[in-house]
Amino acid sequence: MSVGRSASFGLLHLAIGLTYVYGGLAIWDHEPANRTGRLMTLVGLTWFIGTLDESGIPMLNEIALAFEDTPVIFLLALVLAYPSGRLETMLDRVAIAILAIGATALNTLYSTSLPIIADKSSGLYGGLALATMTTVVVVRRWVVAPRRLRRELAPVLVAGLVFLAGLIINLIRRIADLPEGLESILLAARDLAPAAIPVALLIGFYRQSERRLQALVDAIPDRMFRFGRDGRYVGSRADLTAGEEIGDIDAPIGRRLHQLMFAEAAETSLAAAEKALHSGQLQAYDFALDLPTGRRAFEARIAPSGPDEVTAIVRDFTDQRAADTELRRSRARIVEATDAERRRLERDLHDGAQQRLVSLSLALRLLRSRLASADGIHTEAIAAADDAAIELKLAIKELRELARGIHPAILTEAGLGAAINALAGRSTVPAVVSSLPDRRLSQAVEATAYFVVSEALANVAKYASATHASVGADCVGSILHIEVGDNGIGGADAARGSGIRGLQDRVAALGGRVTIDSPKGQGTLVVAEIPIV
Repeated sequence: MSVGRSASFGLLHLAIGLTYVYGGLAIWDHEPANRTGRLMTLVGLTWFIGTLDESGIPMLNEIALAFEDTPVIFLLALVLAYPSGRLETMLDRVAIAILAIGATALNTLYSTSLPIIADKSSGLYGGLALATMTTVVVVRRWVVAPRRLRRELAPVLVAGLVFLAGLIINLIRRIADLPEGLESILLAARDLAPAAIPVALLIGFYRQSERRLQALVDAIPDRMFRFGRDGRYVGSRADLTAGEEIGDIDAPIGRRLHQLMFAEAAETSLAAAEKALHSGQLQAYDFALDLPTGRRAFEARIAPSGPDEVTAIVRDFTDQRAADTELRRSRARIVEATDAERRRLERDLHDGAQQRLVSLSLALRLLRSRLASADGIHTEAIAAADDAAIELKLAIKELRELARGIHPAILTEAGLGAAINALAGRSTVPAVVSSLPDRRLSQAVEATAYFVVSEALANVAKYASATHASVGADCVGSILHIEVGDNGIGGADAARGSGIRGLQDRVAALGGRVTIDSPKGQGTLVVAEIPIV
């Protein structure tokens, strides 16, 4: 063999080994759970064992000769285990075990200097038998594979069969004398065949990734397209055709959606694309399109998919947002109906039962005065009338408290500010009012805000062990911002109190929210934000 051939062969050998190493590491990193990457890396790492037989160290030479077929064993295991990286059947595992034991034993017996077998060339027949057995197992792998899997297995199995064919032919070449020209061709085929397998594996994994991506795209109900930094549509000819052929403008895709979106929200789309390309992070924004069936609301999510292009996924949120709006309105109507019923009950108690009790109190007082004018002969009756008057006074007081709890009359008559001042004045824990709304608000907002303050002050009195509290309510833009704080023990948990949970639901019905900040030992701050428009 010439020096030029030795050098070119060495470079080819090195390139094939490194291809297995780097290809295996890439697959391993991409899919750690799949053993294909590990097997492929093992092929590459053991690929250079055979080169050690010329190290000049006798012991190392013997070991290299004994194990020079180790990469072939891993290579055929890789072919049979594709695409999962696992040998699925017992026959596959047994075949690889026989190949490993047989090849190593044959190399040890026939390829080393140990004086065990006189006719070492007879080992070629054993190698031929092993190669033929492995070829049969590989063909069987194709035959028994499900139809849907055969196309996926084809590149790797074909490459494996080409490699095995090269081994078999070269074994036959060494057994039988062949013309020199044909021998050179067979040697070249044997040397090049292993290079086809990593290429086939990488192609197979690329196809798998494409199929997964396509399945994901097919499963997503949203519209998807790509466009560049300048807003220009990016797509294949098929995409353009699909966009042109779409007939239903309510379901725009591809170029049609791109044109419609940029007609309405070009500036926002370009800004989002620029930000996505600059930061490398997902960007989202809303826009609306005027379609023949009405105005539709969309949300676009944009992610970078190239140096100067982004992929946009667009979802039609019109129906969902309409449903959300209707849900909020229905909850608001429930709150308003509840407040209206509270006001009716309060009026009935004030104008009905409370007035009757007041009339009864006056009648009882008149009766007592008449009994007292009868020269003291009705002492016991007067005492009974006094006791009845005391009980009646307590009943009237309790009825007034009940009416105030159902719906405070001061809230209807004087508004939220006066009602909050009244709550702070009645609080058993001294409470300071820091701010109040500068105008009247809707009945639903005022009632909700009132009950937030009322419940929060009640919790301060019951659980906080506080010495003072603060209340603030202020209109900030289109939001009524309410804060109730104390200097108590903290540790409040909304999940363990039905009162706070009820307030959160009530505020949420108006599109607002309630938050509680209550670190242990540092007091509690209840914050409510209620839209007022």
